[in-house]
Amino acid sequence: MAIFEQGETYVHRASIRDRTGTLVNPSSASFKLIDPCGYTLVNYQSMTSDATGQYYYNYTLSSTATFGRYITQVKAITSGGNIAHQKGEFFVMPWDGIPEVRRTMGCKDAKTIEDDDLASILWSSYKYALKDVYIHHYDESPNANVETGAYFDGTNSTFQTQYYPIADVNGDGYVYGNEISCASDITVKWRNSYGHMQDGYVSVTRADNGEIHIFQSDGITPIPSTNKGVYLEYWIKDKRYDNYLFQQAVVRLACYELSKRFTSLTEITLADIQNNNPLITIDPQMWMHEYHRYLDKCRSLPMGGL
Repeated sequence: MAIFEQGETYVHRASIRDRTGTLVNPSSASFKLIDPCGYTLVNYQSMTSDATGQYYYNYTLSSTATFGRYITQVKAITSGGNIAHQKGEFFVMPWDGIPEVRRTMGCKDAKTIEDDDLASILWSSYKYALKDVYIHHYDESPNANVETGAYFDGTNSTFQTQYYPIADVNGDGYVYGNEISCASDITVKWRNSYGHMQDGYVSVTRADNGEIHIFQSDGITPIPSTNKGVYLEYWIKDKRYDNYLFQQAVVRLACYELSKRFTSLTEITLADIQNNNPLITIDPQMWMHEYHRYLDKCRSLPMGGL
């Protein structure tokens, strides 16, 4: 299984062999796990052996685990001090779409494409579709403090986006500004009194209501009243958004990427051709049309300036 959901238990299994291919028990076998932001969740903890050369490590994903690509690494050390590393990956997503892609595409046999490869395609499709389904706002000034009406007076740091809810455009399951450097869904830039563009710091207080805090890049100092402009970039969720239809769109986009992979094959063997069977031509654009058909059900037509 290459895709997991929040709260599930990931079981990593490793087979350790010597140079002759024989299963052996090393002096130690340990497991490391890195999350999508590069943070180490497990730092080379000992694995459990249930047979010669067979090791496993169980890791229960948090109910709030970040969606994305997780990197695994097994380190085996022999009695002679030799070290071997085995790297891998898995994905945490809002849902496991692999069975649906296989069913929709008709490639139920894992020999056609392995789950690991399909998981990577599905994750990439999910990330791509997020920016298609959400409405992009950029170079947009924020509204004033919703409680006091204060704007950029040199002390106020509380503002509101002109449109909301702010969307989780990077698909990690949460809406962040600069609170987490690898997962910003909203960013801010501002021009100082000389007109020079500066990076700012924005944090999200309430995504559903567009409430945010804006500071200079240190995350502490308010933007001065002498600024020549403050500009936000973010995405919002359309009122027509339907999560089920969006997932169906992602599945079709994954099918499109998968069909390109199949039709790009340049060599076949005689065993692949049976004279008594008709040849079927797969049109990748069919899946792209289906992708847009589902996507259009989740969003309104774009308006000028958005």
